[in-house]
Amino acid sequence: MVNRHQQGCEKPDTILEAMAASDEPRGANRRQHARVPGPFDGYRISVLPIPVQIYDLSPGGCFVNSLNEQKPGIRVVLEIELPGEGRIKVTGETLYAKPDFGYAVRFVDMPSDLAARIDAALRRLNEE
Repeated sequence: MVNRHQQGCEKPDTILEAMAASDEPRGANRRQHARVPGPFDGYRISVLPIPVQIYDLSPGGCFVNSLNEQKPGIRVVLEIELPGEGRIKVTGETLYAKPDFGYAVRFVDMPSDLAARIDAALRRLNEE
């Protein structure tokens, strides 16, 4: 049995460390939107709403803290509690997963008024 620490594959301790240790290619930052680390309360809407914690929220997407594995390319519906805005409902597509932490979501089919509400709420939070 090989020790993970000997391989240099130390498991991150927090959700933010896991997101920073992304398997995404290094290099230029591909993000188009300002982000707020969170956490935000939310639900993944399925047969029954599943409570989740949302991190790294932007008008373009977020990271969903979840122990459930999720394959890339799956459509998901999320409800997110935004301070000052109430609960919003967004549709997204999973991008990649961080085992034992969750998965990244890119928002799709976002109405412009909803994107503006998210952007305004996140700007207020960044100013605090």
